[in-house]
Amino acid sequence: MSAYKNPWFQLRSPAPNAALRLFCFPYAGGSASVFHDWPELLSHDVEVIAVQYPGRGYRFGEPLIASCANMVAAMVPSIVPWLSKPYAFFGHSNGGLLSFELALTLQRMGHPGPVHHFISGKSPVHLPRRRKPLHNLTEEAFIHELRNLGGTPREFIDDPELMRLFLPILRADFALGETYSYAWRGKRLKTAVSYLYGRQDESYAEGDEAAWSELIDGAVDSVGYDGGHFFIHSHKQDVIRYVDGKLRGCITAEKGRLRYA
Repeated sequence: MSAYKNPWFQLRSPAPNAALRLFCFPYAGGSASVFHDWPELLSHDVEVIAVQYPGRGYRFGEPLIASCANMVAAMVPSIVPWLSKPYAFFGHSNGGLLSFELALTLQRMGHPGPVHHFISGKSPVHLPRRRKPLHNLTEEAFIHELRNLGGTPREFIDDPELMRLFLPILRADFALGETYSYAWRGKRLKTAVSYLYGRQDESYAEGDEAAWSELIDGAVDSVGYDGGHFFIHSHKQDVIRYVDGKLRGCITAEKGRLRYA
């Protein structure tokens, strides 16, 4: 199967001649459509590849994966053919966890790592969880918590038929994050990282920037936004501007490396 026909990856604007690929990992309950307009907002020298998890979008009906380790293991064979040119990762919340685990797995396997890794809206994975588990709550309690979190559109929550379809996806995604256990003691991710966070996000705590640095063998930048957990929507233009600037720098550095190699 051609890489461009792989169900794991959605490309609204294929750019096989782009200098760099950006893989974007959605948050819990999200799909590749979260990043539908990023190709038009980023540099034309960046090929945006949105990750489509099983069970949503055009993969609706496929078995859901409720384990971070199983999701990464399922993704590895599909992503390896895409690593023939420089690439970067952007993951928000659950997507930050998955992209981090995937990057470490690829590193352990000897594959080239990302030239830059954007970890967004995700507390350091080796610290204790700050929120009670939600995935095993009763349906009524689970929906109540979804209302409080604010990330699920009201038209979904208020529509029983939509929620009947959507609840299993949300439960699986929450279980993926809530049952995760960090198992890379002594291993560090060898890449430059940008940690993005919302200053009003309840999952953020002072010191998270330094804690992420404990897991990274590379430069770690951090940037905060005056928003909650979904600042990537409320402050999309600022996030895009930051990501684009970092990626342009990576492309310039990579072209310079090739020129003088």
